Parts: sequence; structure tokens; C-alpha cells
Amino acid sequence: MAEQDGETWTATIDSPEAVEGLEFYTGLALEQGSSTAAATTWNEAGSLEAFMQGNVGMVIAGSWTPGRIEQDAPELFEKIGAFPIPSKEGGVAGSFLGGSHLGVFSDAENPELVWEFVELMTTGEFAEQWATQSGYFPGQASLMEEIAAGDDPLVAPFAQQMLQGGRSLPVTPIFGQIQGAKTVETMLQSILSGSASAQEAAGTAKASMDEIFAGN
Repeated sequence: MAEQDGETWTATIDSPEAVEGLEFYTGLALEQGSSTAAATTWNEAGSLEAFMQGNVGMVIAGSWTPGRIEQDAPELFEKIGAFPIPSKEGGVAGSFLGGSHLGVFSDAENPELVWEFVELMTTGEFAEQWATQSGYFPGQASLMEEIAAGDDPLVAPFAQQMLQGGRSLPVTPIFGQIQGAKTVETMLQSILSGSASAQEAAGTAKASMDEIFAGN
């Protein structure tokens, strides 16, 4: 996505390695017919709806998805399976990590007590309970490893994907502006719609990303 040199970030999304990955990923739809053209505009809700309606046979989704299917389409729930995203060369493919954060305001009246609450929520027994009830994973590697080693066929694969394939986005607040501009989504859609090659779309995305990086 991007590389850091001191305080400066530069987009590398047009590198040969990145373009090769883009060509392979989009080629699953364009060349192999493994995806429907309609998917170019779907968000998470749209792809899940298509799956629950039986219009597609597979979706890339999160650990919270099986619970949603069990609630909204119980008959389908009995028929689904889950597995980590396979890579081109075998094994688990890389995928973006994401999540939510608990924070303490700098002007909190009792920051030590608030921090104790954060620790209570994010470690040990309560972190495990929260993860079970919400369908999201806890923020501790030790708990994640337990889930990945578990025998729940609709939960363990998501934990395995996260531990083996999880990749971080560029660690800078500036990247939030790139996400807000939907630079990556626009790049992918332009390739999948046939309006640009992977190299052309990646070059456009790089220019947009570098402009945002340079403006901060």
C-alpha cells in the first residue's frame, strides 16, 4: 500500500508486486468468471444479502457474519461453512486487519478508574464474554489463539485468517483520509468495470494517495 521514510509516506500501490496482486485478484472475476459483475458495487451488506438470497455461493466476510445468518436465515445457517481466504500459491492469503478502540479522554475526571474499566473490558474473562456475545474477536493474541485452535467450524477459520494472514494498513492517521476518499475501492471498481487496466488504475490511485500524503 505505502512505505514510510522518516516522517514521509509514499504510496507503493503501483509497484510490480502490487499490480501483480491486483491482476490476480480482479482476474478471478474478469478472466475466470468466479464472481458476478454486480459485485463491483456491493458493500458488505449487499454481498451478505446476495448470499442469504442464494444469488451467490460464497462471500468474503467477517467473524460476525455466521451469527447474522443464523438470525436472519436460520435454514441457510445449517448449510454454510467457513474457511480462511486461500492465496495464489497456497496457504492463507493476506487480509486487512481492523477493529474498534476504547480510549480515555485526556481530561477525564478519574482517568485511573476509567483505565481500570478499559482493562476489565479488554482482558481475561470479560473480553472473552464480550467477544462471544458480540460476534467480534477479543483484542488479546492469547485469546485469539485459543479460538483459532477451537473446534467451532464457523468461528475458528476467521481467527486463523486473522492470526496467519492479518496485515495492517499504513500506520498513520493520514490514511484515514485515503479511506474516506475511497481510493482503493475506486481503483478496484475501475479495473473490474474494464475502464482501466490494473497498472493504469494503480497509477491513478498512487497519485491520489501521494497527494494526500504530501498535503499533511
